[in-house]
Amino acid sequence: MKDENQLDEIKNQIEAILLIGGEDIKIKDLCKFFSLSIDKIIPIIYELKGERKYSGINIEINGDFIYLVSNAKYGEIINNFFEQEKKPRKLSAPSLETLSIIAYNQPITKSEIESIRGVKVDSIIGTMESKKFVRICGKKDSIGRPNLYEVTEKFLKYLGIDTVEELPNYFEIKEQLNELNN
Repeated sequence: MKDENQLDEIKNQIEAILLIGGEDIKIKDLCKFFSLSIDKIIPIIYELKGERKYSGINIEINGDFIYLVSNAKYGEIINNFFEQEKKPRKLSAPSLETLSIIAYNQPITKSEIESIRGVKVDSIIGTMESKKFVRICGKKDSIGRPNLYEVTEKFLKYLGIDTVEELPNYFEIKEQLNELNN
């Protein structure tokens, strides 16, 4: 019973820290502060994230960082309240094309994206990183060790889905891509 109360108290404390801390909260800093290993804090964070999933404020994990975000489901009401544009901003066709390539082929390097699109994607990748729609998920084990990119949970929420597997024809397209690459 005491452990369960301690767990709830740590979750509440993490939530309060996130509210005040903004986007600069590193998971490793939480580990250090609470004197917990990464293996102990990650389940606490994911439990908190699950509890907040259907609320107005969600927990987002992006690489080594954790922060609060408004639930995308309430984007229109937020815009209406603050008298901003009625419709959520639309992504440009080149941005959507690039994001689609990443989503269906992740992890993928910038040069691989460019070879599929036939044009440079530096600015689009930069913009999508700043919007937190894509992130670097590692380095490819090849010459130059280029960054590997993947789409984020924020992008999936923008589309109204939870996983890349929910993308239209995901498994069919993924299988075709695997056949082409073999």
